[in-house]
Amino acid sequence: MITQIRTALFSAILFAIGFVVVAIPLSLGLRAATPMPDLLVLSPKLEAYKAAPEKYDTVFIGSSRTFYHILPDAVEAGAAEAGCPDWNVYNLGVFGLTGAEQDWMIDQVTAAGGDSLKRIVIEDALPNERTLDGVTTNRARFFSSPDMWPAQIASITSYPESLPKRVFRGGMFALGTGFDLSGVGRGAELLFPPGDPEEPKSFDLSNDGFEALGSIMTPDIEARRKDFEDKPDQFKQDLALYGAHSDEDVSARAAYLAQRLDRLNARGLNAALYISPDLPELDRTPRTGEAVKALGDYKVLNFNRPDVYPELFERDLWFDFSHFGETGARMLSRKVGAEYCAMSSTGKDTVANAVR
Repeated sequence: MITQIRTALFSAILFAIGFVVVAIPLSLGLRAATPMPDLLVLSPKLEAYKAAPEKYDTVFIGSSRTFYHILPDAVEAGAAEAGCPDWNVYNLGVFGLTGAEQDWMIDQVTAAGGDSLKRIVIEDALPNERTLDGVTTNRARFFSSPDMWPAQIASITSYPESLPKRVFRGGMFALGTGFDLSGVGRGAELLFPPGDPEEPKSFDLSNDGFEALGSIMTPDIEARRKDFEDKPDQFKQDLALYGAHSDEDVSARAAYLAQRLDRLNARGLNAALYISPDLPELDRTPRTGEAVKALGDYKVLNFNRPDVYPELFERDLWFDFSHFGETGARMLSRKVGAEYCAMSSTGKDTVANAVR
């Protein structure tokens, strides 16, 4: 009996080794030979920027809080009123953008922008997925290649949450990476393609990447709106999160964000961190923004502060608990442009001469 168990165990180990030796090189080979998948919102917006980077000197990179909140013409108007005319802004907000994805987007933008690019504004990106469905999508698999592992790990380990949550999030990332390296998902796509391939998603770029939340309705967006309308008391409860005690240590996240600003500043860019109004995050992102400022001479556009910007926290401006409607987005964007200009140097976009 013992001999049979040993034989079975030895056979299983040999099978696992053989699978790794064959599957991983095959998966990496398929990855290299497969074009980047079409990613809803991300692909068309990035391709549009790459097609004409000379049109823009200022790019905002972030999550749906950038996508639905940063209206380029309003940012430009606010900057002009504050003494910075002729800014040309592009909104590269993508819903659900994680830290590793944002690092990749920054590299894409800086490589394409060349001398035309003067300013980049980044968000405190969202955390990695914590569901199996979330880590096995085309998008998740594209951003789980070995060269992106350091960025994935840095994002997970710096995000302010408890150790068990970090371990679980790391485990889900490992599962997603294993799924990708096994070649199962990509192989299945190649062997069993859909009968009618989906057309690449188009995107209305008339507002330079901005879209007003609610201008295009989907079941998910309708559900978010209904949840907001059905819970009038939740708005006040969320506002109470601001300034409330929290055990989450944001120091690691602040260092993570400061490092990214340092990299952009070192390239000669005028870099800033954007902290968006976001009700459920009132106990975290405002503190993160202040922690980044405490680390050095960093530009931080910290708008998730009801005490400083009470006009932005009127309930009628909000579409759901995390996003404005168009009126709120326009109001916020003018303030973003004005404050970003005030933080920048007069006539020059050199970090050394920036005023606080």
